[in-house]
Amino acid sequence: MISIIASDLDETLLNTNKHVDAYTIEQIKKVSDHGIQFVCATGRPFISIQNTLKEIGLYDKENTYTISLNGACVTENKNNRILYMQPMDHSLAEQIYKIGLQYDVCVQVYTIDTVYAYHLNDDERDFLKGRMQVKEIHETDLSFLKAVPIMKVLYENTSFDYLQSIDASLSTNIRQACDLSYSSARYFEFNKKGVHKGIGLKFLCDHLHIDIKDSMAIGDNINDLGMLKTAGIAIGVKNLHPLIKDQVDHICPYTHNENAVGHILHDYVLTKK
Repeated sequence: MISIIASDLDETLLNTNKHVDAYTIEQIKKVSDHGIQFVCATGRPFISIQNTLKEIGLYDKENTYTISLNGACVTENKNNRILYMQPMDHSLAEQIYKIGLQYDVCVQVYTIDTVYAYHLNDDERDFLKGRMQVKEIHETDLSFLKAVPIMKVLYENTSFDYLQSIDASLSTNIRQACDLSYSSARYFEFNKKGVHKGIGLKFLCDHLHIDIKDSMAIGDNINDLGMLKTAGIAIGVKNLHPLIKDQVDHICPYTHNENAVGHILHDYVLTKK
């Protein structure tokens, strides 16, 4: 029996207009009324998803939870209380940042509550509008963040092939120290080794005394793979990235613009398909 559902946001729960459609909101309310935890699981900071939590009725609500920063942080939605966090080693984040400066990418550095962006471009500004705010920087090192925990670093470029070429050029030391993933057809992401959305889901299951086999994960992209592989049942939306199609139990016949998550909740949870 499904007791907890973790859903990715961008290109999964959210439509292209960055909102949740009415049908999906209705299905989330129904599963919540059945005592099933619905958890937003995002690569973004939890601060950036407060409007989404308002839309789906989970804003500032006790005993509801968010997995953010690709699993590097888990919060209770009431007062955004941090339950768990897994920052990167600062020297590792510094290395990744400096490598990024050598490439044609926007480098983004994520702390708990702020995202810093180096080489921010107009296309990325437009993409981020309505998703999250970033603070543009021009520093060539991260010494200004020495006392601040860094949760993840990413490179942005709209060419997936270009990001993969950077991936292939990384040293063994960097690869062994990081969990690497991709998202939104534009991001190459670095977290501390062993940190991914699945770790956040496992923490929540333990915290709530839920057997991991009674969990469901819904996603669309490579940075969802950790939770898709961890959950008891893994479902991809129709716009699932081709590289992970063989990693899910089912693929929904609807996209994020067609209430995919709402249909999944109705078909696989509420009617126990």
